Amino acid sequence: MKKEGSIILKFGVFYKLDWQEKLDRILSKRFLKDEPMSLHTSLKIGGPADFLVFPQNRDELCRVLELAGEHNIPLFVLGQGTNLLVKDGGIRGIVISLADMCSSCDFSNHGFRAGAALPLWKLGWEAANKGLSGLEFTTGIPGSLGGAIYMNAGAYGTSISELIREVSTIDFAGNYLLRSREGLEFAYRWSTFQEEKVIILEGVLELVPGDKNEIMQRVKAIQEDRSAKHPHFPSAGSVFRNPPGKPAGFLIEQVNCKGMAAGGAQVSLQHGNFIINRGNATAGDVLTLMELVKQKVKDTFQVELEPEIRVIGENGGEQGRRKDGKVRY
Repeated sequence: MKKEGSIILKFGVFYKLDWQEKLDRILSKRFLKDEPMSLHTSLKIGGPADFLVFPQNRDELCRVLELAGEHNIPLFVLGQGTNLLVKDGGIRGIVISLADMCSSCDFSNHGFRAGAALPLWKLGWEAANKGLSGLEFTTGIPGSLGGAIYMNAGAYGTSISELIREVSTIDFAGNYLLRSREGLEFAYRWSTFQEEKVIILEGVLELVPGDKNEIMQRVKAIQEDRSAKHPHFPSAGSVFRNPPGKPAGFLIEQVNCKGMAAGGAQVSLQHGNFIINRGNATAGDVLTLMELVKQKVKDTFQVELEPEIRVIGENGGEQGRRKDGKVRY
């Protein structure tokens, strides 16, 4: 069999590769087809992704992006699967995981260069073990560095934007860009990346040298505090953004929503701003419960809660599918 671009010679006959065959040839690691997203989200909820791919380097990523653009295939970039609710109908198109190509880290001159797929908890512990302060607040926060930068994650009075020195990105056309902090904008649970079609590849954080034992003590104290306050069931972290004035969790608890349930989803008894999966919850259950909580808070306090978790996918199989269930592009 002879390969010639997107045309191959097989058994003496030339034929044109379809985009799925091209995708297979681009990747050195086999893609997963119709992969349940419940296996890749912290809520353990989510319908199937048409294709889940794991590029091994920037070249493979660029070629996947090019292929998607050429065939008008929807794209979604997956981090650690936290702060994310995938609907029961799943995700059409290609889901890109950066886990294999963006999970390294390196310390130099008090800076911490880390791949976007590196888990936040690992970042915090690595920094503490090096005697570098600044990332203690990330202890126990689920998710990746890329997701934290995208959402401007924060806790205990600190946010990730305060530490950023530079961020490297690639757009969907394959253009790589190294961006300094001065060229970026951040606000509460918001970054300029939320308004751009780019993929965060790496971040460089500015950390402060300190006493290792003191830093480790702060890390352990935060870990214990989180463990006491946060549920030990699958969840996506904080469901709603904190409105001005009072934390969302406080408002939810004041209207007696703790323990409220819809199907297999329940408002945590430990923390009002967490919705847990008791074992058999669907995305529909979670969305129903979110609406019930929002309405109760609005009726009592005239406050409109806004979701902090990202909701993606489709409710059923109607969008982008034929009646036979096969994907069309």
